[in-house]
Amino acid sequence: MDAVAHVDKLGESFIIRPFLRGDRAALRDMYDDFEPKRVAQGLPPAEEGQRAAWLGSILADGHHLVVEIEGRVVGHGMLLPMRDDDAELANFLHQATRDRGIGTTLNRALLELGRSLGIRRVWLSVEPFNRRAIRSYEKVGFQRRPMSPWSPEVEMEVELDGD
Repeated sequence: MDAVAHVDKLGESFIIRPFLRGDRAALRDMYDDFEPKRVAQGLPPAEEGQRAAWLGSILADGHHLVVEIEGRVVGHGMLLPMRDDDAELANFLHQATRDRGIGTTLNRALLELGRSLGIRRVWLSVEPFNRRAIRSYEKVGFQRRPMSPWSPEVEMEVELDGD
């Protein structure tokens, strides 16, 4: 996947592109400034050392995209391998970039990347109170999986075959 320019709801340009090794410091800086910490199943970690370890572990595997505005990394999306040809999707957008359609565009880009890699199914979990994220996931084709009444998270998935 190449870098692709987009325009958000405010008419401002942003780029979605593959993560490069040289982006690690900029991504770390984004997560250091990210608020609220621990918003998504305890991620990103609040403590700096734990955050650095978490970032190292997720970057070691999977496929990663970054969102840039004016050369600054403001978002991170990932497809992490599960079993067979399935992947878990996760994304994080800096608080200054939310509610502008950037997350939905990033989700679409991640699904396109998954298709190009032969991934069959993409799964995610999201906090039930995160209605903005749930709407964004639904816009790109995710459907809620049946869940038990005591489940603390909403699970969603999309099949990429035949899309």
